[in-house]
Amino acid sequence: MIWPAIEEFDTYSHVAQVSADCRKSKWSMPTERYMLWIDGVGAWQLCVGAQFLIGGPTLEDTSADICLMANLSRRHASLLRNGEDWFIHPHQSTVVSGRAVSGSTLLRTGDEICLAERVRLGFRIPSVLAGSALIDFESHHRPARSVNGIILMTDSILLGPRKDHHVCCPDWPEMVVIYRQDDGLRCRSKAALTVDGTRVRDSALLTDGAIVSGDDFRFRIEKLKT
Repeated sequence: MIWPAIEEFDTYSHVAQVSADCRKSKWSMPTERYMLWIDGVGAWQLCVGAQFLIGGPTLEDTSADICLMANLSRRHASLLRNGEDWFIHPHQSTVVSGRAVSGSTLLRTGDEICLAERVRLGFRIPSVLAGSALIDFESHHRPARSVNGIILMTDSILLGPRKDHHVCCPDWPEMVVIYRQDDGLRCRSKAALTVDGTRVRDSALLTDGAIVSGDDFRFRIEKLKT
């Protein structure tokens, strides 16, 4: 797919097109995990895929996509996006907004997920343009790495000054879109960007450890080992 030159770039049309393309495609690759550090804002774990496993620590080589330092089964529940909707598949004790669930259950933005009676997570979809979701920590249970939250990216995520962006960066002049394409993760914006010191003319591939900078912002993305 060839996107328009940056001067003609309509951010919101682009996000809508990416979301539509991803819904039509079958994303069969395993979930990939990244750390996203945003200067002056915070740090997030970014999970990229279509289905995300929540669990506790394990001595095995492969851990859950969302591995929390809590007394959970290593396969406690799974989150899955199907079309426009998100579902939770419980494998162990799971409560959604006060209701115990035993089968696949539709999630709505604002739902609270309670695992093993003690671990409480908030679920929300900030933007109507991009269906990627956010997990907030409502109890003290966290991943081993210190993060503000967990982003579940299925198509694209929005970083920018608005509260309906996946990460609200109040001082940024423009939104930055990170989206999924065949060759990996890419980014683009109406704002002037550099990636690892090279000016972005349209969009840029985000390689492991890439540093994205603008006049008033900077962030880094790093792939986590399985």
